[in-house]
Amino acid sequence: MNTNPLVRLLFNRGGIGQSLTREETVERINPIIEKLMRLNFSHNYVIDHCSEQAIADQLAKLQKRARADVGKLAEVVLSAGGAAYNGTELRHETFDLGETDNEMLFELRHREKEFQSTVENELQVNHHLRTEAVLENVQANSEERLGYLKQVTSRRHRPTAAP
Repeated sequence: MNTNPLVRLLFNRGGIGQSLTREETVERINPIIEKLMRLNFSHNYVIDHCSEQAIADQLAKLQKRARADVGKLAEVVLSAGGAAYNGTELRHETFDLGETDNEMLFELRHREKEFQSTVENELQVNHHLRTEAVLENVQANSEERLGYLKQVTSRRHRPTAAP
């Protein structure tokens, strides 16, 4: 990804390069919405089951942006003429990240890292500027959550089964 905005505008989006079609945008963003919704359910599991209230409270604060990110990504899909993934088949009881705080936090960190990697890879694709801006915002919010999880887990013992 070229970081110079002028070069990006002129060569990638200014008619010289080609951005994804609307259909391709829908096909690429909907799986990201699904992954983020699954990640949000995972965060909610930890918020509901963590014995340390300060950690649960901070994760809940970070979740506000993550839920907004789902809405922003859904708007991208809708503006491209598609139907946004809605997660109706997702159930709270299918998200079990472990029993101890350490198990849950390390598993959540692993899932956040996987999501972060997905978004980073997607930013390498030639999206329209608006879609790219939304993805960059989603990435920044994921980085903030991942940073917090790294901070919290840095002083903990990793369970042997945790990735």
